[in-house]
Amino acid sequence: MDDIATNRTPGPDRDGEAIRRACTRFVSYDPPRSVKDRLQELADYADSDSEPDKTGKGALIEGLERRVADLLGKPAAVFMPSGKTAQLIALRLWCARSGHGAIAIHARSHIEADEARAYQFVHGLKSMELGDANRQVVAADLEALVGPVGAVVLELPLRRLGWLAPSWSELEAISQAARNRGVPLHADAARLWEMQPFYGRPHAEIAAMFDSLYVSFYKGLGAPVGAALAGPEDLIAEARLWQQRMGANLNTLFPYVVAASKGLDERLPRMPDYVAKARSIAGALRGLPGVRVTPDPPHCNAMQVVLEGAQAHLEEARLDVAEETGIWPFGVPVTSPIQGLAMFELTIWEGAFDLSEGEIAAVIGLLAERLRARSGLSEPAA
Repeated sequence: MDDIATNRTPGPDRDGEAIRRACTRFVSYDPPRSVKDRLQELADYADSDSEPDKTGKGALIEGLERRVADLLGKPAAVFMPSGKTAQLIALRLWCARSGHGAIAIHARSHIEADEARAYQFVHGLKSMELGDANRQVVAADLEALVGPVGAVVLELPLRRLGWLAPSWSELEAISQAARNRGVPLHADAARLWEMQPFYGRPHAEIAAMFDSLYVSFYKGLGAPVGAALAGPEDLIAEARLWQQRMGANLNTLFPYVVAASKGLDERLPRMPDYVAKARSIAGALRGLPGVRVTPDPPHCNAMQVVLEGAQAHLEEARLDVAEETGIWPFGVPVTSPIQGLAMFELTIWEGAFDLSEGEIAAVIGLLAERLRARSGLSEPAA
């Protein structure tokens, strides 16, 4: 590979975490920073006159909640430590209002696949499968639901299918289908900030498609933790009560509130740049032998990359590349449903701007070579 240096010799017994820490450039996510550095950044950003919140009250946290509500065009918003807490409270409340304890969710949504069925064991809700597990939700899926539904959830974008999002016209159709059925539509919109360039519309216009939505501060906006639930005033007022009942109304949340505000000020304006870089990277990877990107072009600042080779060898191939180049090639491996193919996620933040598209293509090309070699495969056809 001409675009990157490959002068390190991989060792037989390797400490993966040590290799990652030794890397100086990162294709996916941000370069790691020390706790001290992160705290110093927050201290430098914070207003010297602001005072910590106290159990959800105070100018600092109330100002952030008002800012988020205005940005999303909703009457009210509440800050909570985690998205799981925020949106499961919303779903509980929507279902209680209708008297129907079933939520319609996609089989690969975060709520279904990553939260140990908290909706069932903590909140006593049941699930109804929404659409096909191998594709994005469409309006006809809502119309096909059989039986009473307390709320419908749409993950925007759907991460486990490669950060897929419906087109604007399909999103409008989904929203209308929920209204026709008289069912509240809730958005698991942790990455709404990242999706705005895809739709090219104000955040409030996108949020208007939903009755309530959760947005994250600890993904694209870079805070340690933090989420907001936005929606009608009466729903948010009741959500605050349940926040207290769930033990999520902490004595103070000011470090996370400051971090969320910092993300809105500094990272939110950068979202179009992150998405443009991701699409440019996808274009550079498109011509590599044995490499495929999905979706192509990416809908946001993230994509899945598919390589020829065994998933079981992907981690070792990643360490090969990291030791040889000093570049950490990707963040999160994804279990491939197809034998003989390996998958991983690329999420594009500031770290990727330290590398040209040619350098990134060279790194992923080298990764593909190392994976094929470890999998015992010959070179792919040109």
